[in-house]
Amino acid sequence: MLRLFSKSQMRVISLVSTTIGLRTLGLFMVLPVFSLYGKNFTNSFLLIGFALGAYGITMAIFQTPLGILSDKYGRKLIMSLGIITFVVGNIICAFPVNITGLIIGRLMEGSGAVSSVGIALVHENIEPTKRNMADAIIGISIGLSFMIGVIIGPLLAVFFSYSALFIIASLFGVVSLIPVFMVSERKKELNFEAKSKIDLKIIMVSIISFFIYFYMIVFYFYLPFFSIRYVPVSEFYTFLIPAVIIAGVIGLAIARPADKNKTVFFSVISLIILLISIPVYFLNIYIKDVYFFYLGIVIFYSGYIISETVFPTLITRVASEKSYGGNLGFYTSMQHAGVFAGAVVAGFLLINVKNDTNIFIVMISLFIISIIILYMATKFREIYLKKNQT
Repeated sequence: MLRLFSKSQMRVISLVSTTIGLRTLGLFMVLPVFSLYGKNFTNSFLLIGFALGAYGITMAIFQTPLGILSDKYGRKLIMSLGIITFVVGNIICAFPVNITGLIIGRLMEGSGAVSSVGIALVHENIEPTKRNMADAIIGISIGLSFMIGVIIGPLLAVFFSYSALFIIASLFGVVSLIPVFMVSERKKELNFEAKSKIDLKIIMVSIISFFIYFYMIVFYFYLPFFSIRYVPVSEFYTFLIPAVIIAGVIGLAIARPADKNKTVFFSVISLIILLISIPVYFLNIYIKDVYFFYLGIVIFYSGYIISETVFPTLITRVASEKSYGGNLGFYTSMQHAGVFAGAVVAGFLLINVKNDTNIFIVMISLFIISIIILYMATKFREIYLKKNQT
């Protein structure tokens, strides 16, 4: 993989991957314990859910505007401003006066949506035929941040405090500025004739991604409440580490065949696995067995990691090369919108019914719909790279 790139290209990829990875690490660290932190400021599950998902809506909104600004004023400047916004947002989250302050901090965290700007910076230094591989390397850094973050977050919360997680995340943000300054930004060659058209199939796949991220944030909303029934926060790692490792191994195992000619196949598999995980995860309230609960965690992470591996590749197969950036931006925005919607819906349903039945039904329905949508978009047939994309 690495032999495909020159030293200068690998340097840009590594620096941008480090910046995005550190920022992502700060976001993922707080997810496993955020609901417990929110309980310090309100008894409203709806407001806790709003705070949890708030960063998602601003990320969805600001992805495109910041990308446009980076075209005009440069990638490094906009990335730096976005990271500073992320740092300030985390500091506000560490010392909120009330739940409103926590929501404002989360909104500010998400407004520094610079992942697409970083990817654009990489793409400007990489030949079109190698950009998918460069994206894969960035994806690996995000995956590692995800795995490390969800494991160390609860441990750091116990050793220090919940507030300290946001201080640490802000420090990661400051450190992530260093690689940005080290990147050599070259003058862009703008193509004003290129038009970004969002294909119907892209919209379908993006809706599926919306549902996946909807479930992801619902999973984390309930995770601390479910987990403390079995183990204290200081022992969350006892099930998170094995689950993340198993899921990571599965993700690596399917990456190569999925990239070659099994993209649609593993997309279907990921949705089926996530669908199976829903009853296993949510029925633990009735089947009070710690191993049944752990099984639900493992199944979820496995399905989620597979989906993160195959769906971006599916986008590249469906989208025209000339509209790849716009389609990927739309796909990413839908993911973050799913984060916001999932957190708010979970909080709303929990506050009204005081149990998990309604959210359980919602999640099952969404993934049945996802499988149907995927069939409509692909007929469950493989989509190979086009020889002459237009």
